[in-house]
Amino acid sequence: MNKLRALGALTAGALLSAVPLAGTAEAAGPGPVRADIITESLPLGHFITAVAIQFSSKVDLEGASIDPAAFRVVGTRTSSVNGAVTSATRPVLRAYVNDEPALQAQGEKGKYLILELGSAGAAAGALQYSGGINNPYGLSYSVTQVADVLDGKGRVELESSETPVTTTSVLTPVVDEFAALSNTSSSGQVLNYRFYTPEAYDERPGRKALYPLVVTLHGAGERGPNNLTQITGNQLATAFAAPARQAKDPSFVLSPQVPSGLAWTTPSVQQALMETIDKVMAEYPVDPDRLYLTGLSLGGIGSFDILPKYPTKFAAAITVAATGNTAVAPSLVDLPIWATHSVDDPTVNYTTGSLALINAIGAAGARTTFAEWAGNLPVAQADALAQAQWDAAEANGSHTLLTAYSRGTTPQNAHWSWVPTYLNNTMLDWLYSHERTGGGSCTVSYRTSAWNGGFTGQAVVTNTSKKPVSGAELAFDLGSGVRVTKAWPGSFTQTAGNVTVSSAATIQPGKSATISFNATGTPGAAPAFALNGAVCS
Repeated sequence: MNKLRALGALTAGALLSAVPLAGTAEAAGPGPVRADIITESLPLGHFITAVAIQFSSKVDLEGASIDPAAFRVVGTRTSSVNGAVTSATRPVLRAYVNDEPALQAQGEKGKYLILELGSAGAAAGALQYSGGINNPYGLSYSVTQVADVLDGKGRVELESSETPVTTTSVLTPVVDEFAALSNTSSSGQVLNYRFYTPEAYDERPGRKALYPLVVTLHGAGERGPNNLTQITGNQLATAFAAPARQAKDPSFVLSPQVPSGLAWTTPSVQQALMETIDKVMAEYPVDPDRLYLTGLSLGGIGSFDILPKYPTKFAAAITVAATGNTAVAPSLVDLPIWATHSVDDPTVNYTTGSLALINAIGAAGARTTFAEWAGNLPVAQADALAQAQWDAAEANGSHTLLTAYSRGTTPQNAHWSWVPTYLNNTMLDWLYSHERTGGGSCTVSYRTSAWNGGFTGQAVVTNTSKKPVSGAELAFDLGSGVRVTKAWPGSFTQTAGNVTVSSAATIQPGKSATISFNATGTPGAAPAFALNGAVCS
């Protein structure tokens, strides 16, 4: 699959019409085809980090390097808040050719000239923070080549020009892989969302494979109508769609955006969110036992509002800088949760927020595991500390964890505990390691045939989930005075009126299995059945 969908989707009408940057009309060298801004969603935000110029043929420097001073780059940003236009010269940090419009390999030949600009400086930001909301700038860059670029033999490969080349589009790695979609709930609430599909699914959509689904809930600053900043404002979403993570854990990623002025706790928004999750799960091969929830700040608050209402829907959750109602803690005892929070958070209080919530879950019966370390540690060191906390939790039989980031160590702002959290590979490994148990779905058709002193019961069990049920165990309560004497196929156990029939059979999705038994006593009303812990209808 082409990982630059946005580039591939552009038409010929978007091609450059400016005077060529390299060579002249008579020159035999490579000529420019287009120029694009490259932005990146980084841990500290969304930044304009490079310009890529595509040429009609490969630029061959024959071993020579390019002096960054040969280019002058001017960036123009237009405010989507008030229309204000500002321009600034951006220093070029590195210049090289590449075989794709990306800040990765540097080589001697390639159709793309990459001008790296970095993420420092006031003009580097792609978002304008105004009124508590991150708003995307309109972006336009111009590049002027002020000196010739020579190849390794001293010949002019790219000729200088006084006429600048202007960019025509913006490329954002990973972010461009998220489709922009929208769903309207049954009550009329519109919910915009971005949706990432794993490469393995894209290449073979008919393949009989199920993938996890990660649902990300953004913070207050990413609300709005643009359906973009929830995946560019930080790495909440892109951490799960990044190539390295997808190579390890291919999964769908659903990133909805709260409309302006509303929240994840707004009933209409929450209803639209849950209906959108169900819609995606119905339309794509999502593993219903590997549905994960993560949210930061406003999204962390939303997570702790949603999880108690749907305690068996999600396999695990990571919450960041959250607060909520501690009275709901008993419903979260069995749900794996890893919470993170800066102890000096000035926006959402750590003590009355995440600490109070995790303590309440512990008081309700969960075993909890706590740790604290600096939020600005190197990634490898933070990963190792998280692994130690995970190991301690497993040794303690705990799946309720809280990591506190020490005072004065969270990058940029003490509220930004999502920065070290979504950089932490171990925490993401922990999330993906969980699989919901007893989460299947089934139906049972039940009938009995009485005889003198007893009866025969027959339950036809249909697996209505997406996954096969292996080692089927059907549990039901026949009430007092009834004793099972034989069950087939398989074996049975009975305690009081509670009966479990175990079979080695595997029930495929959409298929049925019949379980029968003989019992003494009088048959009553049809009992409730559960297949491998999942209650059947």
